[in-house]
Amino acid sequence: MFITRIGQLLTMEGAALGLRSNVSLRVENGRVAEIIDGEVSRHGDAIDAGGQLVTPGLVDPHTHLIFAGSRADEFDRRARGQSYNEIAAAGGGILSTVRATRAASDEELIASTLARLDRFLRNGVVAVEAKSGYALSIEGELRLLRLLKRVAQQHVVKISPTLLAHVPPPDLPRQVFVDRFIAEAIPQAAQEKLAEAVDVYCDVGAFTLDETERILNAAKSLGLRLRVHAEQFTYTGAAELAAKLGAASVEHVEELSADGPALLARSQTGCNLLPGAALTLGLKWPNARALLDAGCLVALGTDCNPGSSLTESLPLMMSLACMQMKMSCEEAWRAATVNAARALGHDLGRVAVGASANLVIWRANDYREVIQHYGDSLVEAVIVDGQKMQF
Repeated sequence: MFITRIGQLLTMEGAALGLRSNVSLRVENGRVAEIIDGEVSRHGDAIDAGGQLVTPGLVDPHTHLIFAGSRADEFDRRARGQSYNEIAAAGGGILSTVRATRAASDEELIASTLARLDRFLRNGVVAVEAKSGYALSIEGELRLLRLLKRVAQQHVVKISPTLLAHVPPPDLPRQVFVDRFIAEAIPQAAQEKLAEAVDVYCDVGAFTLDETERILNAAKSLGLRLRVHAEQFTYTGAAELAAKLGAASVEHVEELSADGPALLARSQTGCNLLPGAALTLGLKWPNARALLDAGCLVALGTDCNPGSSLTESLPLMMSLACMQMKMSCEEAWRAATVNAARALGHDLGRVAVGASANLVIWRANDYREVIQHYGDSLVEAVIVDGQKMQF
């Protein structure tokens, strides 16, 4: 198969975008076989890009993909002035989603998760990290991971599953939960290959720094990658802990310390920034500039979840990053492709001979237009492993 008449191609090879103009691609067996200067003669299986932009498929390094229920009432209450913590104290927040997720059938959870992946695909996303976390029981978290495994077998969007210690459950002593999470959930997830990573939410109302360190060390001993929800609402020292343990990524980091960027850069811990959550909750924006200037690996994610960032639009996150976090268009593109893939430990987010052909054709002539034109999908077509998807 050929993709011809590509006006701009972002390869993400090298330090910048690897921008090439007026090229064509030859794809064989789901992989890029050749990048050809100019237009190729017409073939029956050719896709005409029409002089438009072609990029690697987007990669989302942070989602809470599987859940049930609605928190629209909570959204409205927040708009009327209630804080996240006030809503949670009244029975809303994460526990509202936990109740709905526990009550949902396997079939309901699979169907709603597949629908979310459809929306991700229509926004140009070909791979997502997907956390458990809305069961708050050992058996329930493993159930969610097993359901994610079934979802991954039914959808073209690739899933990188993560076992999340979200918050202590209301119906079990927290020390008992932490002990069982370490002794049962992590080993079982590793044994069944249900998770590639373990994440811990370390903040007020969630897990303490000591609890976080215990959980992460248990995951590390079993060869799982480490992630940490760090410094979202308050400074806890979780980002420094993540750096010390060699974590794959930290998430959020709105309240990162002044020394945090240098520590994270030295440890090569990725920084998954989530502008959708900052926007929804009215938090200060993550200091992307400080992280980038320190040499950190910065990625962008939707944080797709029912309460604080209900979106599957990674292009919108790129727009927010440029408009509110002072990232350049080049930095945003890298953050949503090759950097996000590196944060997951996957070889995606680039266009190179021999690499898998996961591509997006955009209704744009310039890569900056996709970010400037916010709030609408400019996706013309998505190609996953060499196959053009039908929406």
